[in-house]
Amino acid sequence: MEKSKVIINGIFYIILTLIFIYIFVKEKELTEIIKTYREKLADKIVTKLDVEGKVLGTVIRKTINIVETLGTALILVLLIQKFYLGNFLVPTGSMIPTIMPKDRLFGNMVVYKFREPKREEIIVFKEPIQNKVLYTKRVMGLPGETVNIQNGNLYVNGEKIDSREYSNIGEIGNEKWIIPKKGDTIEIIPGKDYGKLFRENMIDVAEVQKYLVDNPGAVSEILPDLEFRVNGEKTGMMLDLIHDSKYVDRIFQGENVALISDKNYYFALGDNTNGSYDSRMWGFVSEDRIKGKAFVRFWPITKMGLLK
Repeated sequence: MEKSKVIINGIFYIILTLIFIYIFVKEKELTEIIKTYREKLADKIVTKLDVEGKVLGTVIRKTINIVETLGTALILVLLIQKFYLGNFLVPTGSMIPTIMPKDRLFGNMVVYKFREPKREEIIVFKEPIQNKVLYTKRVMGLPGETVNIQNGNLYVNGEKIDSREYSNIGEIGNEKWIIPKKGDTIEIIPGKDYGKLFRENMIDVAEVQKYLVDNPGAVSEILPDLEFRVNGEKTGMMLDLIHDSKYVDRIFQGENVALISDKNYYFALGDNTNGSYDSRMWGFVSEDRIKGKAFVRFWPITKMGLLK
């Protein structure tokens, strides 16, 4: 990780933590200040509506009090969850037996601000298919590495990873994929002139392009034979690029797209190899999608403990 980014993150967390410490230490004083402003606001509204001493006036004061209390608590909880300790619900069985459906996890939202993910760590990230849902998977391939799966075994840079077995289903098949790293040359090569093909079949190209930008996971069906390459070598999909309309426009015109990667990517797999929708199907996870490291299961209580 770049030193400048670590320094910036360090300064940010020092300031944010000091603010939280100040709030904790000065809780009584701050409560009185907020109470004063809350009462002034209530007085102003009640006076303007001329409902002082009436039932409506009492209701307004109580409502303002409740809204302020809940609002303050909500803001603090959201800040803690976003920057310190995330609270996540696992919706699927892709990580069985490590994590079960409906388990609730705490995520360390700080660690990846200061270092990069390591192999075998369980990450929480926003999936690149529709860019809506948070997924929980295990990092098994790091930036710049080559991965492939043969006979149920995962190989990284030609070395067998013995910790788990994975099936070679999905797009990866028996191919070797190079995981892009920052500074690599990435190419997207159309297999044909897709725009011309759609027009010949009386299909609205603009509508297809819009659908693909919103649903890049459908790229294999909509754009067959589309290739992604890293430094000239064929590799897995980078759906973040398909979310970008300027690249999709060029692809539909049959043009090759070439760019220098400004981010690192990771190869993420589910422990439930035959029941996981992961990097084997939709390609790599960019570093800016990773939200945190899942490290503790807190629900159900009977299974509470550290995740490994």
